[in-house]
Amino acid sequence: MLAGQENRERIHNPHIQQLRVPNVSEIDFGQLRAGRLERLQRMMLAHDMPVAMFYNPANIRYATGTEVMGVWTGTTFARYCLVPAEGEPVLFEYANSMHVSQKIMSDVRPSQGWQFRGIEGFAPAQRWAASIADTMRELGVAGERLAVDRLDGFGFMALADAGIEVTDSSPATVDAREVKTPEEIQIMTLNGAIGDAMLADFEAAIRPGIRELELMAVVNETLYRYHGEFMFTRLIASGPNTNPWMSEAHDKIVQPGDLVGIDTDANAYEGYVVDISRTFLCGDNAHPGQKEAYRIAYDCVNGMRELLKPGMSFTEFSERAPRLPEGYLAGRYGGMAHQAGLEDEGPGIPYPDTVKAEGGIVNREIRENMVFCLECYAGKDGAPYGVKLEDEVLVTGDGAVALSTYPFEAKLL
Repeated sequence: MLAGQENRERIHNPHIQQLRVPNVSEIDFGQLRAGRLERLQRMMLAHDMPVAMFYNPANIRYATGTEVMGVWTGTTFARYCLVPAEGEPVLFEYANSMHVSQKIMSDVRPSQGWQFRGIEGFAPAQRWAASIADTMRELGVAGERLAVDRLDGFGFMALADAGIEVTDSSPATVDAREVKTPEEIQIMTLNGAIGDAMLADFEAAIRPGIRELELMAVVNETLYRYHGEFMFTRLIASGPNTNPWMSEAHDKIVQPGDLVGIDTDANAYEGYVVDISRTFLCGDNAHPGQKEAYRIAYDCVNGMRELLKPGMSFTEFSERAPRLPEGYLAGRYGGMAHQAGLEDEGPGIPYPDTVKAEGGIVNREIRENMVFCLECYAGKDGAPYGVKLEDEVLVTGDGAVALSTYPFEAKLL
Protein backbone atom coordinates (compact mmCIF):
# COMPACT_ATOMS: atom_id res chain seq x y z
CA MET A 1 0.00 0.00 0.00
CA LEU A 2 1.30 3.49 -0.83
CA ALA A 3 2.03 5.95 1.98
CA GLY A 4 -0.87 8.19 0.94
CA GLN A 5 -3.26 5.26 0.94
CA GLU A 6 -2.06 4.22 4.38
CA ASN A 7 -2.70 7.71 5.68
CA ARG A 8 -6.20 7.78 4.19
CA GLU A 9 -6.98 4.43 5.77
CA ARG A 10 -5.73 5.67 9.15
CA ILE A 11 -7.89 8.80 8.93
CA HIS A 12 -10.95 6.90 7.74
CA ASN A 13 -10.82 4.30 10.51
CA PRO A 14 -8.47 5.22 13.36
CA HIS A 15 -9.53 2.40 15.66
CA ILE A 16 -9.72 -0.98 13.98
CA GLN A 17 -11.80 -3.58 15.85
CA GLN A 18 -9.64 -5.05 18.62
CA LEU A 19 -12.33 -7.12 20.34
CA ARG A 20 -13.57 -10.42 19.00
CA VAL A 21 -17.29 -10.29 18.27
CA PRO A 22 -18.80 -13.45 19.81
CA ASN A 23 -21.48 -15.71 18.43
CA VAL A 24 -24.67 -15.67 20.50
CA SER A 25 -24.22 -19.39 21.15
CA GLU A 26 -20.98 -18.64 23.03
CA ILE A 27 -22.68 -16.44 25.65
CA ASP A 28 -23.57 -18.12 28.93
CA PHE A 29 -26.89 -16.47 29.76
CA GLY A 30 -27.21 -18.32 33.05
CA GLN A 31 -23.90 -16.87 34.17
CA LEU A 32 -24.93 -13.46 32.81
CA ARG A 33 -27.93 -13.43 35.15
CA ALA A 34 -26.08 -14.92 38.10
CA GLY A 35 -23.16 -12.51 37.76
CA ARG A 36 -25.38 -9.44 37.63
CA LEU A 37 -27.43 -10.54 40.65
CA GLU A 38 -24.27 -11.27 42.63
CA ARG A 39 -22.90 -7.79 41.92
CA LEU A 40 -26.20 -6.15 42.82
CA GLN A 41 -26.59 -8.00 46.11
CA ARG A 42 -22.97 -7.31 47.05
CA MET A 43 -23.55 -3.59 46.56
CA MET A 44 -26.83 -3.72 48.46
CA LEU A 45 -24.98 -5.17 51.43
CA ALA A 46 -22.26 -2.55 51.09
CA HIS A 47 -24.87 0.22 51.20
CA ASP A 48 -26.88 -1.35 54.04
CA MET A 49 -29.89 -2.16 51.86
CA PRO A 50 -31.46 -5.42 53.07
CA VAL A 51 -34.12 -5.34 50.36
CA ALA A 52 -34.90 -3.37 47.19
CA MET A 53 -37.95 -2.96 44.97
CA PHE A 54 -37.48 -2.15 41.30
CA TYR A 55 -39.91 -0.80 38.73
CA ASN A 56 -37.31 0.46 36.25
CA PRO A 57 -37.22 -2.21 33.48
CA ALA A 58 -33.41 -2.01 33.30
CA ASN A 59 -33.06 -2.69 37.02
CA ILE A 60 -35.59 -5.54 36.84
CA ARG A 61 -33.67 -7.06 33.95
CA TYR A 62 -30.34 -6.65 35.69
CA ALA A 63 -31.65 -8.40 38.83
CA THR A 64 -33.78 -11.13 37.23
CA GLY A 65 -32.87 -11.47 33.55
CA THR A 66 -36.52 -10.95 32.56
CA GLU A 67 -37.96 -8.41 30.14
CA VAL A 68 -41.57 -7.90 29.08
CA MET A 69 -42.74 -5.07 26.82
CA GLY A 70 -39.87 -2.81 27.86
CA VAL A 71 -41.11 0.41 26.26
CA TRP A 72 -44.63 0.15 27.70
CA THR A 73 -43.54 -1.01 31.14
CA GLY A 74 -41.00 1.82 31.21
CA THR A 75 -43.86 4.31 31.49
CA THR A 76 -46.26 2.28 33.65
CA PHE A 77 -46.16 0.44 36.97
CA ALA A 78 -47.15 -2.89 35.45
CA ARG A 79 -44.34 -5.10 36.81
CA TYR A 80 -41.87 -4.98 39.68
CA CYS A 81 -39.56 -7.18 41.69
CA LEU A 82 -38.39 -7.48 45.29
CA VAL A 83 -34.70 -8.31 45.65
CA PRO A 84 -33.29 -9.27 49.06
CA ALA A 85 -29.60 -8.67 49.69
CA GLU A 86 -29.37 -12.40 50.38
CA GLY A 87 -31.58 -14.93 48.64
CA GLU A 88 -33.58 -15.11 45.43
CA PRO A 89 -35.63 -12.25 43.92
CA VAL A 90 -39.42 -12.36 43.70
CA LEU A 91 -40.84 -11.07 40.41
CA PHE A 92 -44.33 -9.60 40.26
CA GLU A 93 -45.17 -9.89 36.60
CA TYR A 94 -47.88 -8.37 34.44
CA ALA A 95 -50.47 -11.11 34.81
CA ASN A 96 -50.94 -11.93 31.14
CA SER A 97 -47.17 -12.25 30.67
CA MET A 98 -46.26 -14.48 33.60
CA HIS A 99 -45.53 -17.40 31.28
CA VAL A 100 -42.79 -15.35 29.58
CA SER A 101 -40.82 -14.75 32.78
CA GLN A 102 -41.47 -18.24 34.14
CA LYS A 103 -39.11 -19.54 31.46
CA ILE A 104 -36.30 -17.84 33.39
CA MET A 105 -37.46 -17.50 37.02
CA SER A 106 -39.27 -19.86 39.37
CA ASP A 107 -40.85 -17.32 41.72
CA VAL A 108 -43.13 -15.29 39.48
CA ARG A 109 -46.34 -13.83 40.90
CA PRO A 110 -49.09 -11.64 39.42
CA SER A 111 -48.50 -7.93 39.89
CA GLN A 112 -50.98 -5.55 41.47
CA GLY A 113 -51.64 -2.11 40.02
CA TRP A 114 -53.61 1.08 40.61
CA GLN A 115 -52.56 3.33 37.75
CA PHE A 116 -55.04 5.26 35.56
CA ARG A 117 -57.81 5.10 38.18
CA GLY A 118 -57.67 8.68 39.40
CA ILE A 119 -58.65 9.22 43.01
CA GLU A 120 -59.94 5.65 43.18
CA GLY A 121 -56.38 4.39 42.76
CA PHE A 122 -55.35 4.85 46.39
CA ALA A 123 -57.35 1.89 47.76
CA PRO A 124 -55.72 -0.66 45.41
CA ALA A 125 -52.36 0.98 46.13
CA GLN A 126 -52.94 0.27 49.82
CA ARG A 127 -53.68 -3.39 49.03
CA TRP A 128 -50.48 -3.50 46.98
CA ALA A 129 -48.49 -2.05 49.89
CA ALA A 130 -49.91 -4.71 52.21
CA SER A 131 -48.73 -7.39 49.77
CA ILE A 132 -45.24 -5.82 49.73
CA ALA A 133 -45.17 -5.97 53.54
CA ASP A 134 -46.25 -9.64 53.41
CA THR A 135 -43.49 -10.48 50.92
CA MET A 136 -40.89 -8.66 53.00
CA ARG A 137 -41.89 -10.83 55.99
CA GLU A 138 -41.62 -13.90 53.79
CA LEU A 139 -38.11 -12.85 52.77
CA GLY A 140 -37.07 -12.28 56.37
CA VAL A 141 -36.69 -8.51 56.04
CA ALA A 142 -39.86 -7.27 57.73
CA GLY A 143 -39.38 -3.86 59.32
CA GLU A 144 -36.30 -3.07 57.23
CA ARG A 145 -36.02 -0.02 55.00
CA LEU A 146 -37.15 -0.68 51.42
CA ALA A 147 -34.88 0.71 48.71
CA VAL A 148 -36.97 1.89 45.73
CA ASP A 149 -35.98 3.13 42.27
CA ARG A 150 -39.23 4.80 41.14
CA LEU A 151 -42.85 5.04 42.21
CA ASP A 152 -45.79 7.47 42.06
CA GLY A 153 -47.43 9.50 44.79
CA PHE A 154 -50.07 6.91 45.71
CA GLY A 155 -47.36 4.26 45.92
CA PHE A 156 -45.23 6.25 48.34
CA MET A 157 -48.28 7.20 50.41
CA ALA A 158 -49.45 3.58 50.59
CA LEU A 159 -46.03 2.33 51.72
CA ALA A 160 -45.94 4.99 54.42
CA ASP A 161 -49.42 3.97 55.60
CA ALA A 162 -48.20 0.37 55.78
CA GLY A 163 -45.30 1.45 58.01
CA ILE A 164 -42.62 0.77 55.39
CA GLU A 165 -39.73 3.23 55.43
CA VAL A 166 -38.39 3.99 51.95
CA THR A 167 -34.89 4.86 50.79
CA ASP A 168 -33.33 5.31 47.36
CA SER A 169 -31.86 2.27 45.59
CA SER A 170 -29.50 4.12 43.22
CA PRO A 171 -26.33 3.96 45.38
CA ALA A 172 -26.41 0.17 45.01
CA THR A 173 -27.66 -0.05 41.42
CA VAL A 174 -25.15 2.50 40.12
CA ASP A 175 -22.23 0.80 41.87
CA ALA A 176 -23.34 -2.62 40.65
CA ARG A 177 -24.01 -1.76 37.03
CA GLU A 178 -21.08 0.51 36.20
CA VAL A 179 -18.50 -2.32 36.00
CA LYS A 180 -19.55 -4.88 33.42
CA THR A 181 -19.35 -8.65 33.87
CA PRO A 182 -17.55 -10.77 31.23
CA GLU A 183 -20.89 -11.82 29.71
CA GLU A 184 -22.08 -8.22 29.55
CA ILE A 185 -18.91 -7.29 27.69
CA GLN A 186 -19.54 -10.08 25.19
CA ILE A 187 -23.05 -8.78 24.51
CA MET A 188 -21.95 -5.16 24.27
CA THR A 189 -19.21 -6.13 21.81
CA LEU A 190 -21.78 -7.96 19.72
CA ASN A 191 -24.02 -4.91 19.87
CA GLY A 192 -21.17 -2.70 18.72
CA ALA A 193 -21.19 -4.72 15.51
CA ILE A 194 -24.95 -4.18 15.25
CA GLY A 195 -24.27 -0.45 15.58
CA ASP A 196 -21.80 -0.71 12.71
CA ALA A 197 -24.48 -2.38 10.58
CA MET A 198 -27.00 0.35 11.44
CA LEU A 199 -24.55 3.07 10.44
CA ALA A 200 -23.54 1.27 7.23
CA ASP A 201 -27.16 1.03 6.09
CA PHE A 202 -27.82 4.61 7.17
CA GLU A 203 -24.86 5.99 5.21
CA ALA A 204 -25.74 3.91 2.15
CA ALA A 205 -29.27 5.34 2.16
CA ILE A 206 -28.22 9.01 2.20
CA ARG A 207 -29.07 10.70 -1.10
CA PRO A 208 -30.70 13.91 -2.27
CA GLY A 209 -34.46 13.66 -1.91
CA ILE A 210 -34.63 11.17 0.94
CA ARG A 211 -36.44 12.36 4.06
CA GLU A 212 -35.10 12.20 7.59
CA LEU A 213 -38.01 9.93 8.54
CA GLU A 214 -37.07 7.51 5.77
CA LEU A 215 -33.54 7.35 7.17
CA MET A 216 -35.09 6.66 10.57
CA ALA A 217 -36.94 3.72 9.02
CA VAL A 218 -33.68 2.37 7.56
CA VAL A 219 -31.85 2.21 10.89
CA ASN A 220 -34.86 0.77 12.69
CA GLU A 221 -35.17 -2.00 10.12
CA THR A 222 -31.50 -2.88 10.57
CA LEU A 223 -31.79 -2.81 14.35
CA TYR A 224 -34.77 -5.18 14.33
CA ARG A 225 -33.18 -7.47 11.75
CA TYR A 226 -30.28 -8.07 14.14
CA HIS A 227 -32.55 -8.80 17.13
CA GLY A 228 -32.45 -5.29 18.57
CA GLU A 229 -35.29 -3.98 20.70
CA PHE A 230 -35.96 -0.28 20.15
CA MET A 231 -34.49 3.18 19.59
CA PHE A 232 -35.03 5.43 22.58
CA THR A 233 -34.59 8.70 20.65
CA ARG A 234 -35.12 9.78 17.03
CA LEU A 235 -31.96 11.89 16.74
CA ILE A 236 -31.50 12.14 12.98
CA ALA A 237 -31.03 15.60 11.48
CA SER A 238 -29.87 17.10 8.19
CA GLY A 239 -28.77 20.49 6.87
CA PRO A 240 -29.80 23.39 9.12
CA ASN A 241 -31.52 20.94 11.49
CA THR A 242 -28.04 19.87 12.63
CA ASN A 243 -27.40 23.22 14.36
CA PRO A 244 -28.27 23.31 17.16
CA TRP A 245 -28.19 19.58 17.80
CA MET A 246 -31.09 17.57 19.31
CA SER A 247 -33.66 18.03 16.52
CA GLU A 248 -35.38 14.69 15.94
CA ALA A 249 -36.26 13.19 12.58
CA HIS A 250 -39.18 14.64 10.65
CA ASP A 251 -40.11 15.12 6.99
CA LYS A 252 -37.23 17.38 5.94
CA ILE A 253 -35.77 16.38 2.57
CA VAL A 254 -32.00 15.89 2.43
CA GLN A 255 -30.34 18.26 -0.04
CA PRO A 256 -26.98 18.04 -1.87
CA GLY A 257 -24.26 19.39 0.41
CA ASP A 258 -26.21 18.75 3.61
CA LEU A 259 -24.55 17.30 6.64
CA VAL A 260 -26.61 14.37 7.94
CA GLY A 261 -26.15 13.37 11.58
CA ILE A 262 -27.38 10.42 13.61
CA ASP A 263 -27.20 9.29 17.21
CA THR A 264 -28.11 5.58 17.22
CA ASP A 265 -29.54 5.66 20.79
CA ALA A 266 -30.73 2.06 20.61
CA ASN A 267 -31.31 -0.86 22.92
CA ALA A 268 -29.98 -3.71 20.83
CA TYR A 269 -29.53 -7.43 21.55
CA GLU A 270 -30.52 -8.45 25.10
CA GLY A 271 -31.36 -4.82 25.82
CA TYR A 272 -27.84 -3.40 25.93
CA VAL A 273 -27.28 0.09 24.61
CA VAL A 274 -25.68 1.01 21.29
CA ASP A 275 -24.98 4.74 21.51
CA ILE A 276 -22.84 5.99 18.64
CA SER A 277 -22.99 9.21 16.62
CA ARG A 278 -21.72 9.92 13.15
CA THR A 279 -22.20 12.80 10.73
CA PHE A 280 -22.04 12.28 6.96
CA LEU A 281 -21.95 14.53 3.90
CA CYS A 282 -24.60 14.22 1.20
CA GLY A 283 -22.42 14.65 -1.88
CA ASP A 284 -18.70 14.92 -2.45
CA ASN A 285 -17.72 18.55 -1.91
CA ALA A 286 -17.66 19.80 1.65
CA HIS A 287 -17.71 23.47 2.63
CA PRO A 288 -14.57 24.60 4.56
CA GLY A 289 -16.74 25.45 7.57
CA GLN A 290 -18.20 21.95 7.55
CA LYS A 291 -14.70 20.50 7.55
CA GLU A 292 -13.66 22.79 10.39
CA ALA A 293 -16.60 21.68 12.55
CA TYR A 294 -15.97 18.04 11.72
CA ARG A 295 -12.27 18.26 12.58
CA ILE A 296 -13.09 19.87 15.93
CA ALA A 297 -15.54 17.10 16.87
CA TYR A 298 -13.24 14.40 15.51
CA ASP A 299 -10.23 15.62 17.49
CA CYS A 300 -12.37 15.95 20.62
CA VAL A 301 -13.81 12.42 20.54
CA ASN A 302 -10.52 10.77 19.61
CA GLY A 303 -8.64 12.86 22.16
CA MET A 304 -11.01 11.69 24.88
CA ARG A 305 -10.63 8.08 23.77
CA GLU A 306 -6.85 8.30 23.93
CA LEU A 307 -7.02 9.99 27.36
CA LEU A 308 -9.43 7.55 29.04
CA LYS A 309 -7.59 5.08 31.28
CA PRO A 310 -8.33 3.04 34.40
CA GLY A 311 -7.28 4.69 37.64
CA MET A 312 -8.04 8.20 36.37
CA SER A 313 -10.62 10.19 38.34
CA PHE A 314 -13.64 11.74 36.66
CA THR A 315 -12.29 15.15 37.70
CA GLU A 316 -8.90 14.56 36.09
CA PHE A 317 -10.54 13.40 32.86
CA SER A 318 -12.83 16.45 32.83
CA GLU A 319 -9.91 18.83 33.31
CA ARG A 320 -7.61 17.20 30.73
CA ALA A 321 -10.09 16.41 27.95
CA PRO A 322 -9.99 18.49 24.72
CA ARG A 323 -11.76 21.85 24.70
CA LEU A 324 -14.03 23.40 22.10
CA PRO A 325 -12.77 26.68 20.58
CA GLU A 326 -14.50 30.03 20.89
CA GLY A 327 -17.56 30.26 18.69
CA TYR A 328 -18.51 26.63 19.39
CA LEU A 329 -19.19 26.81 23.12
CA ALA A 330 -22.81 27.96 23.17
CA GLY A 331 -24.16 24.90 21.41
CA ARG A 332 -21.87 22.29 22.92
CA TYR A 333 -23.21 18.92 24.06
CA GLY A 334 -24.57 18.51 27.57
CA GLY A 335 -21.55 16.57 28.85
CA MET A 336 -18.32 14.92 27.78
CA ALA A 337 -19.11 11.31 28.60
CA HIS A 338 -21.73 9.07 30.11
CA GLN A 339 -21.81 5.40 30.97
CA ALA A 340 -23.89 2.79 29.18
CA GLY A 341 -25.28 -0.66 29.86
CA LEU A 342 -28.93 -1.67 29.92
CA GLU A 343 -29.69 2.04 29.50
CA ASP A 344 -27.73 5.27 29.36
CA GLU A 345 -26.16 5.15 32.79
CA GLY A 346 -24.37 7.44 35.17
CA PRO A 347 -22.86 9.29 36.67
CA GLY A 348 -21.41 11.01 33.63
CA ILE A 349 -18.45 13.34 33.25
CA PRO A 350 -19.38 17.02 32.79
CA TYR A 351 -17.35 19.96 31.55
CA PRO A 352 -15.17 21.64 34.21
CA ASP A 353 -17.17 24.89 34.17
CA THR A 354 -20.39 22.92 34.62
CA VAL A 355 -18.82 21.27 37.65
CA LYS A 356 -18.02 24.66 39.18
CA ALA A 357 -21.47 26.07 38.43
CA GLU A 358 -23.28 23.08 39.90
CA GLY A 359 -21.06 22.80 42.97
CA GLY A 360 -19.01 19.66 42.44
CA ILE A 361 -18.65 16.41 40.53
CA VAL A 362 -19.44 12.85 41.46
CA ASN A 363 -15.74 12.13 41.63
CA ARG A 364 -15.64 8.47 40.87
CA GLU A 365 -12.71 6.56 39.44
CA ILE A 366 -12.56 5.22 35.91
CA ARG A 367 -12.17 1.47 36.23
CA GLU A 368 -11.49 -1.47 33.95
CA ASN A 369 -14.61 -2.93 32.31
CA MET A 370 -16.61 0.26 32.53
CA VAL A 371 -18.29 1.38 29.30
CA PHE A 372 -18.35 5.06 28.33
CA CYS A 373 -19.93 6.99 25.48
CA LEU A 374 -17.60 9.85 24.50
CA GLU A 375 -19.52 12.68 22.85
CA CYS A 376 -18.80 15.94 21.11
CA TYR A 377 -21.01 18.32 19.20
CA ALA A 378 -19.36 21.09 17.16
CA GLY A 379 -21.76 23.67 15.78
CA LYS A 380 -20.47 27.20 15.25
CA ASP A 381 -22.75 29.98 16.43
CA GLY A 382 -25.10 30.93 13.58
CA ALA A 383 -23.82 28.31 11.11
CA PRO A 384 -26.42 26.32 9.14
CA TYR A 385 -24.71 23.03 10.03
CA GLY A 386 -23.10 21.19 12.91
CA VAL A 387 -21.32 17.90 13.59
CA LYS A 388 -22.18 15.27 16.21
CA LEU A 389 -19.69 12.45 16.84
CA GLU A 390 -19.70 9.82 19.57
CA ASP A 391 -17.88 6.58 20.31
CA GLU A 392 -18.91 3.85 22.76
CA VAL A 393 -15.79 2.41 24.36
CA LEU A 394 -14.77 -0.29 26.83
CA VAL A 395 -12.15 0.61 29.44
CA THR A 396 -9.41 -2.03 29.40
CA GLY A 397 -6.15 -2.26 31.30
CA ASP A 398 -4.44 -0.57 28.35
CA GLY A 399 -7.02 2.18 27.83
CA ALA A 400 -10.25 2.63 25.89
CA VAL A 401 -11.18 0.23 23.10
CA ALA A 402 -14.03 1.07 20.73
CA LEU A 403 -17.01 -1.29 20.83
CA SER A 404 -18.20 0.07 17.51
CA THR A 405 -15.61 0.92 14.91
CA TYR A 406 -17.61 2.48 12.09
CA PRO A 407 -15.36 4.75 10.00
CA PHE A 408 -15.44 8.50 10.27
CA GLU A 409 -16.38 10.54 7.20
CA ALA A 410 -13.21 10.84 5.08
CA LYS A 411 -14.85 13.51 2.85
CA LEU A 412 -14.99 15.82 5.87
CA LEU A 413 -11.41 15.20 6.99
